[in-house]
Amino acid sequence: MVGPSPRRVSPVRLAGLTLAACAWLPGCEDSGSCAALSEPDLLVTAYIDHNGERARTELEVMRVGDDAGLSLPLCKGASIAVDGVAATRVRKPSGSYVYKVDAADDAVDGTDVEHELRLRDDDVDVTYLVKAEAPAFAITAPKAGEKLARGAAWDVAWEPARPGSTIIARIDDAIDGKACLAASIVLELPDEGTAQVAPDQLKAGLVRPENCDATLRLSRVAITPLEAKSGASRIHADSRARIATWRELEFISSDS
Repeated sequence: MVGPSPRRVSPVRLAGLTLAACAWLPGCEDSGSCAALSEPDLLVTAYIDHNGERARTELEVMRVGDDAGLSLPLCKGASIAVDGVAATRVRKPSGSYVYKVDAADDAVDGTDVEHELRLRDDDVDVTYLVKAEAPAFAITAPKAGEKLARGAAWDVAWEPARPGSTIIARIDDAIDGKACLAASIVLELPDEGTAQVAPDQLKAGLVRPENCDATLRLSRVAITPLEAKSGASRIHADSRARIATWRELEFISSDS
């Protein structure tokens, strides 16, 4: 007795199963969903934050002209390192991938911020130098925990100043605190060491205004190209590093 003939699986269905399996098999990469460092037009963006304690780096890799606008994972065998520390790949809820490094902040007192980024796979091994002026500083006013009325003017001060440049101030509700402010305010200020928040520039976000913990953050930001220190660069010329040296403190925002 001859049994039933085995059912044929169409190539289309088989390809679909392969792609589905690739979504969960470790190390399996579909060539269209990952970026190879040998591609000619990859746009690499590095975001580097210094807060005086930790230096956090987050890198994105995108294809120029990709309408999806999502940053991609590198293909199997590729790696990114920042100052000799291997970056960890993280998938965001949006579907984008980033590469992250968290290390001690070695630029606490430095004038220049300097890092090395190394991108490597079987065909490419390039080290990029990131160097920019984003000097460290300290907030001298207000004091941490100080009570500041929204209806009155109050001073912001920091040192040392950097005349001829700008500094960005952001004020909003403290993370995990009781919310009482309306939209955050972001001010681009002359980096002269002192500024003033005008009366009622901070708005209450509640019908019955209350006191709450708020955060003041000052940031010195520099944007610089990625320049190849060793190896032949293949990334897009618009690849950049955005470096932010910032300090913050919490204060009490009050209605009176």
